[in-house]
Amino acid sequence: MNEWRGARRGDRERILNLPGVVSLVLGVLAAIQLVMSALPTAAVEAVYVELAFVPGRIAFAFWPEAAAQAIAQQLHADAADIAGELGALPTPWWTFLTYALLHGGWTHLAINGVTLAAFGSPLARRFGDVRFLVFLALTAIAGAAAHLLVHPFDLAPVVGASAAISGTMAASARFAFAQFRAEGEPSASPQGASLAELWRNRQALTFVAVWFGVNLLFGLFPQATGESELIAWEAHVGGFAAGLLLFGVLDPRAAERRAI
Repeated sequence: MNEWRGARRGDRERILNLPGVVSLVLGVLAAIQLVMSALPTAAVEAVYVELAFVPGRIAFAFWPEAAAQAIAQQLHADAADIAGELGALPTPWWTFLTYALLHGGWTHLAINGVTLAAFGSPLARRFGDVRFLVFLALTAIAGAAAHLLVHPFDLAPVVGASAAISGTMAASARFAFAQFRAEGEPSASPQGASLAELWRNRQALTFVAVWFGVNLLFGLFPQATGESELIAWEAHVGGFAAGLLLFGVLDPRAAERRAI
């Protein structure tokens, strides 16, 4: 009986212990939010200008005339003046990544944090620290790119790690719903399924369908989450799609199979 109790305590400890890299990411996000909460409003706005993802500023680098016209209409300003102001500023390419470090508030961060802990932990254990961080960065960039394609001239700042976290959900589906295991591989770490195998898995398809349905619902009706601002669900989709594709590239088990 004592051995059983000890085993149960050990199971609980393993469940509560997050991988170090996940704890690090959560700690960094919390520290940033703590600093943002302590800053005056003017300073917070300045940080958003420098680090949040604003599609219109990026679009100006690709389509300067169209972007200037569209932004001028939104601001009721002269297109030539807008073009001059944006032309004098560097294109903030870094915001494809830095926007994921910012959040709209503690509630936003808490929701993302819990989701990252749930879906990011098994992926971090499988990938290792470096691959996991690279994965988060690439899926965050993919999310921003997707939002840019849909809303190229939008001036609303986009913040949050949701796109990257959506990527972890997609990548986890690649091995959580795998229908087979490599010979001798522990059952807790199934071999990842190919995309073709994933689409033949009913559980995986149900998961993907529910994920898209929920994101579309919250994107169109943000009031359902208690938010008053629109949710950048297109960025979530971009991160999710990238997560599905990048899993096969970054998964070390996939690399081992290709070497064989």
